[in-house]
Amino acid sequence: MSAQQDHLTHGWEPDLAAEDTVLRRFVFAMADRVSAMALAMTGRVQRDERATMADLGSAFMFDQAVVLLQPLPDDDLEEVVREATTFYGTDRGWVLLSAWPTPDLRGAGLELMGHPPMMVRAAGPATSDAGAVPAGVEIVEVSNSAQLADFERTLVTGFPLPSAGAVCSPALVGDPLRLFVAYDGGEPIAVSGASLMHGIAEIDWVATLPPARGRGVGAAITWAATVVDPARPAVLLSSDPGRPVYERLGYLPMTRFTGWNHAPT
Repeated sequence: MSAQQDHLTHGWEPDLAAEDTVLRRFVFAMADRVSAMALAMTGRVQRDERATMADLGSAFMFDQAVVLLQPLPDDDLEEVVREATTFYGTDRGWVLLSAWPTPDLRGAGLELMGHPPMMVRAAGPATSDAGAVPAGVEIVEVSNSAQLADFERTLVTGFPLPSAGAVCSPALVGDPLRLFVAYDGGEPIAVSGASLMHGIAEIDWVATLPPARGRGVGAAITWAATVVDPARPAVLLSSDPGRPVYERLGYLPMTRFTGWNHAPT
Protein backbone atom coordinates (compact mmCIF):
# COMPACT_ATOMS: atom_id res chain seq x y z
CA MET A 1 0.00 0.00 0.00
CA SER A 2 1.37 3.39 -0.97
CA ALA A 3 2.29 5.72 1.86
CA GLN A 4 0.52 8.44 -0.11
CA GLN A 5 -2.79 6.59 -0.20
CA ASP A 6 -5.66 8.40 1.46
CA HIS A 7 -6.52 7.35 4.98
CA LEU A 8 -9.20 4.64 5.10
CA THR A 9 -11.55 5.37 8.00
CA HIS A 10 -12.22 2.67 10.55
CA GLY A 11 -15.31 4.52 11.75
CA TRP A 12 -14.17 5.87 15.12
CA GLU A 13 -11.69 8.66 14.46
CA PRO A 14 -12.49 11.64 16.73
CA ASP A 15 -12.89 14.03 13.78
CA LEU A 16 -15.24 11.74 11.81
CA ALA A 17 -18.82 12.99 11.48
CA ALA A 18 -21.22 11.39 13.95
CA GLU A 19 -23.49 10.55 11.01
CA ASP A 20 -21.00 8.06 9.52
CA THR A 21 -23.00 4.98 10.66
CA VAL A 22 -26.16 4.30 12.66
CA LEU A 23 -24.07 2.86 15.49
CA ARG A 24 -21.90 5.98 15.63
CA ARG A 25 -25.01 8.18 15.59
CA PHE A 26 -26.43 6.19 18.50
CA VAL A 27 -23.23 6.40 20.56
CA PHE A 28 -22.96 10.16 20.11
CA ALA A 29 -26.70 10.68 20.55
CA MET A 30 -26.54 8.92 23.93
CA ALA A 31 -23.47 10.89 24.96
CA ASP A 32 -24.98 14.23 23.96
CA ARG A 33 -28.35 13.38 25.50
CA VAL A 34 -26.95 12.49 28.94
CA SER A 35 -24.81 15.63 28.76
CA ALA A 36 -27.83 17.81 27.96
CA MET A 37 -29.78 16.21 30.80
CA ALA A 38 -26.95 16.80 33.26
CA LEU A 39 -26.60 20.45 32.29
CA ALA A 40 -30.38 20.93 32.54
CA MET A 41 -30.13 19.76 36.16
CA THR A 42 -27.11 22.02 36.84
CA GLY A 43 -25.03 18.87 36.93
CA ARG A 44 -21.55 18.24 35.56
CA VAL A 45 -20.10 16.97 32.29
CA GLN A 46 -16.57 15.86 31.47
CA ARG A 47 -15.66 14.88 27.92
CA ASP A 48 -12.66 14.04 25.82
CA GLU A 49 -12.05 11.97 22.68
CA ARG A 50 -12.45 8.72 24.63
CA ALA A 51 -15.62 9.16 26.68
CA THR A 52 -18.36 11.42 27.98
CA MET A 53 -19.09 11.48 31.73
CA ALA A 54 -22.37 13.03 32.87
CA ASP A 55 -23.44 13.57 36.47
CA LEU A 56 -27.04 14.62 37.08
CA GLY A 57 -26.69 14.54 40.86
CA SER A 58 -29.49 11.96 40.87
CA ALA A 59 -30.28 9.00 43.11
CA PHE A 60 -30.81 6.93 39.95
CA MET A 61 -27.58 5.20 38.92
CA PHE A 62 -28.28 5.41 35.16
CA ASP A 63 -28.36 9.21 35.42
CA GLN A 64 -24.62 9.02 36.12
CA ALA A 65 -23.38 7.60 32.81
CA VAL A 66 -20.00 7.12 31.18
CA VAL A 67 -20.45 6.61 27.42
CA LEU A 68 -17.39 5.41 25.54
CA LEU A 69 -16.93 7.25 22.23
CA GLN A 70 -14.54 4.85 20.56
CA PRO A 71 -13.05 1.39 21.12
CA LEU A 72 -10.14 1.76 23.54
CA PRO A 73 -7.01 -0.23 24.31
CA ASP A 74 -7.13 -1.84 27.74
CA ASP A 75 -4.76 0.71 29.30
CA ASP A 76 -6.83 3.65 28.04
CA LEU A 77 -10.07 2.08 29.25
CA GLU A 78 -8.61 1.49 32.71
CA GLU A 79 -7.55 5.15 32.78
CA VAL A 80 -11.11 6.23 31.87
CA VAL A 81 -12.45 4.09 34.74
CA ARG A 82 -9.99 5.69 37.17
CA GLU A 83 -11.00 9.16 35.97
CA ALA A 84 -14.68 8.27 36.33
CA THR A 85 -14.12 7.04 39.89
CA THR A 86 -12.56 10.40 40.72
CA PHE A 87 -15.26 12.33 38.82
CA TYR A 88 -18.20 10.68 40.61
CA GLY A 89 -16.57 9.91 43.94
CA THR A 90 -16.80 6.68 45.86
CA ASP A 91 -20.21 7.43 47.36
CA ARG A 92 -22.01 7.68 43.99
CA GLY A 93 -23.34 4.94 41.75
CA TRP A 94 -22.64 5.20 38.02
CA VAL A 95 -22.70 3.11 34.86
CA LEU A 96 -20.32 2.62 31.96
CA LEU A 97 -21.78 1.86 28.52
CA SER A 98 -19.65 0.51 25.69
CA ALA A 99 -20.63 -0.39 22.12
CA TRP A 100 -17.71 -2.82 22.13
CA PRO A 101 -16.61 -5.77 24.26
CA THR A 102 -14.43 -4.76 27.18
CA PRO A 103 -11.92 -6.57 29.36
CA ASP A 104 -12.96 -7.68 32.84
CA LEU A 105 -13.28 -4.51 34.91
CA ARG A 106 -14.15 -6.13 38.23
CA GLY A 107 -10.64 -5.44 39.48
CA ALA A 108 -11.42 -1.72 39.10
CA GLY A 109 -14.47 -2.01 41.34
CA LEU A 110 -17.12 -2.42 38.63
CA GLU A 111 -19.81 -5.08 38.27
CA LEU A 112 -21.00 -6.47 34.94
CA MET A 113 -24.63 -5.52 34.27
CA GLY A 114 -24.90 -7.40 30.98
CA HIS A 115 -24.90 -7.10 27.22
CA PRO A 116 -28.16 -5.46 26.12
CA PRO A 117 -29.09 -5.77 22.43
CA MET A 118 -28.97 -2.59 20.38
CA MET A 119 -31.97 -2.64 18.07
CA VAL A 120 -32.75 -0.51 15.02
CA ARG A 121 -35.91 0.20 13.05
CA ALA A 122 -35.28 1.81 9.68
CA ALA A 123 -37.03 5.03 8.76
CA GLY A 124 -40.31 4.29 7.07
CA PRO A 125 -44.12 4.43 7.17
CA ALA A 126 -45.68 5.16 10.55
CA THR A 127 -48.01 2.14 10.53
CA SER A 128 -47.83 -1.12 12.47
CA ASP A 129 -50.48 -3.63 13.45
CA ALA A 130 -48.29 -4.58 16.42
CA GLY A 131 -48.32 -0.95 17.60
CA ALA A 132 -52.08 -0.48 17.34
CA VAL A 133 -53.62 1.44 20.25
CA PRO A 134 -55.94 -0.78 22.34
CA ALA A 135 -59.60 0.15 22.56
CA GLY A 136 -60.32 2.79 25.17
CA VAL A 137 -56.70 3.98 25.33
CA GLU A 138 -55.56 7.41 24.18
CA ILE A 139 -51.91 8.31 23.57
CA VAL A 140 -50.89 11.95 23.69
CA GLU A 141 -47.60 13.77 23.36
CA VAL A 142 -46.66 15.77 26.45
CA SER A 143 -47.35 19.43 25.77
CA ASN A 144 -48.28 20.94 29.15
CA SER A 145 -47.34 20.79 32.81
CA ALA A 146 -50.21 18.49 33.78
CA GLN A 147 -49.24 15.90 31.17
CA LEU A 148 -45.59 16.21 32.23
CA ALA A 149 -46.60 15.51 35.84
CA ASP A 150 -48.54 12.45 34.65
CA PHE A 151 -45.49 11.27 32.70
CA GLU A 152 -43.22 11.68 35.71
CA ARG A 153 -45.53 9.89 38.12
CA THR A 154 -46.12 6.99 35.71
CA LEU A 155 -42.44 6.60 34.87
CA VAL A 156 -41.38 6.53 38.52
CA THR A 157 -44.11 4.03 39.44
CA GLY A 158 -43.94 1.82 36.35
CA PHE A 159 -40.19 1.30 36.17
CA PRO A 160 -39.86 1.83 39.21
CA LEU A 161 -37.35 4.66 39.77
CA PRO A 162 -36.34 6.76 42.76
CA SER A 163 -37.02 9.86 40.63
CA ALA A 164 -37.59 10.81 36.99
CA GLY A 165 -34.70 13.26 36.92
CA ALA A 166 -33.93 15.47 33.96
CA VAL A 167 -36.17 13.64 31.50
CA CYS A 168 -38.98 15.74 33.00
CA SER A 169 -37.11 19.04 32.76
CA PRO A 170 -39.29 21.58 30.91
CA ALA A 171 -36.10 22.89 29.33
CA LEU A 172 -35.67 19.62 27.41
CA VAL A 173 -39.24 18.56 26.68
CA GLY A 174 -40.08 19.20 23.04
CA ASP A 175 -36.44 19.61 22.01
CA PRO A 176 -34.64 17.26 22.08
CA LEU A 177 -36.97 15.06 24.19
CA ARG A 178 -40.40 14.03 22.91
CA LEU A 179 -42.48 12.35 25.60
CA PHE A 180 -45.74 10.37 25.41
CA VAL A 181 -48.42 9.30 27.90
CA ALA A 182 -51.11 6.65 27.42
CA TYR A 183 -54.41 7.30 29.21
CA ASP A 184 -57.26 4.94 30.00
CA GLY A 185 -60.38 6.63 31.32
CA GLY A 186 -58.36 9.77 31.91
CA GLU A 187 -55.80 7.99 34.07
CA PRO A 188 -52.16 7.67 32.91
CA ILE A 189 -51.13 4.03 32.47
CA ALA A 190 -47.94 4.04 30.34
CA VAL A 191 -45.18 6.31 29.06
CA SER A 192 -42.38 6.41 26.52
CA GLY A 193 -39.98 8.92 25.06
CA ALA A 194 -37.60 9.69 22.24
CA SER A 195 -34.50 11.85 22.11
CA LEU A 196 -33.94 13.37 18.66
CA MET A 197 -30.24 13.90 18.04
CA HIS A 198 -27.80 13.12 15.21
CA GLY A 199 -30.55 12.12 12.81
CA ILE A 200 -32.00 9.26 14.88
CA ALA A 201 -34.74 8.78 17.47
CA GLU A 202 -33.23 7.24 20.59
CA ILE A 203 -36.09 5.41 22.32
CA ASP A 204 -36.16 5.20 26.11
CA TRP A 205 -38.32 5.65 29.25
CA VAL A 206 -40.82 2.95 28.28
CA ALA A 207 -42.90 1.95 31.32
CA THR A 208 -46.39 0.51 31.83
CA LEU A 209 -48.20 0.34 35.15
CA PRO A 210 -48.76 -3.27 36.31
CA PRO A 211 -52.60 -3.29 35.99
CA ALA A 212 -52.30 -2.22 32.32
CA ARG A 213 -49.78 -4.84 31.24
CA GLY A 214 -50.63 -7.62 28.83
CA ARG A 215 -53.03 -5.50 26.75
CA GLY A 216 -50.64 -4.22 24.08
CA VAL A 217 -50.32 -0.81 25.75
CA GLY A 218 -46.52 -1.12 26.03
CA ALA A 219 -46.17 -1.84 22.31
CA ALA A 220 -48.50 1.02 21.42
CA ILE A 221 -46.70 3.59 23.57
CA THR A 222 -43.33 2.40 22.24
CA TRP A 223 -44.64 2.76 18.69
CA ALA A 224 -45.70 6.35 19.37
CA ALA A 225 -42.11 7.24 20.27
CA THR A 226 -40.68 5.14 17.43
CA VAL A 227 -42.50 7.11 14.73
CA VAL A 228 -42.33 10.55 16.33
CA ASP A 229 -40.29 11.44 13.23
CA PRO A 230 -40.74 8.66 10.64
CA ALA A 231 -37.89 10.05 8.54
CA ARG A 232 -35.41 9.04 11.26
CA PRO A 233 -34.26 5.52 12.15
CA ALA A 234 -35.30 4.56 15.67
CA VAL A 235 -32.65 2.99 17.92
CA LEU A 236 -32.81 1.56 21.42
CA LEU A 237 -31.14 -0.70 23.94
CA SER A 238 -33.41 -3.60 24.86
CA SER A 239 -33.48 -6.20 27.56
CA ASP A 240 -33.57 -9.79 26.34
CA PRO A 241 -37.11 -10.34 27.73
CA GLY A 242 -38.31 -7.16 25.99
CA ARG A 243 -36.68 -7.96 22.67
CA PRO A 244 -39.67 -9.85 21.12
CA VAL A 245 -41.92 -6.80 21.62
CA TYR A 246 -39.51 -4.60 19.68
CA GLU A 247 -39.03 -7.21 16.97
CA ARG A 248 -42.78 -7.25 16.37
CA LEU A 249 -42.56 -3.48 15.84
CA GLY A 250 -39.97 -3.96 13.11
CA TYR A 251 -36.78 -3.51 15.14
CA LEU A 252 -33.76 -5.60 14.16
CA PRO A 253 -30.99 -6.63 16.59
CA MET A 254 -27.74 -5.14 15.32
CA THR A 255 -25.14 -5.68 18.05
CA ARG A 256 -24.80 -5.92 21.82
CA PHE A 257 -23.51 -3.25 24.15
CA THR A 258 -21.56 -3.96 27.32
CA GLY A 259 -22.74 -2.37 30.55
CA TRP A 260 -20.84 -2.07 33.83
CA ASN A 261 -21.92 -0.39 37.02
CA HIS A 262 -20.01 1.06 39.94
CA ALA A 263 -22.02 0.76 43.15
CA PRO A 264 -21.67 3.46 45.82
CA THR A 265 -19.32 2.45 48.62
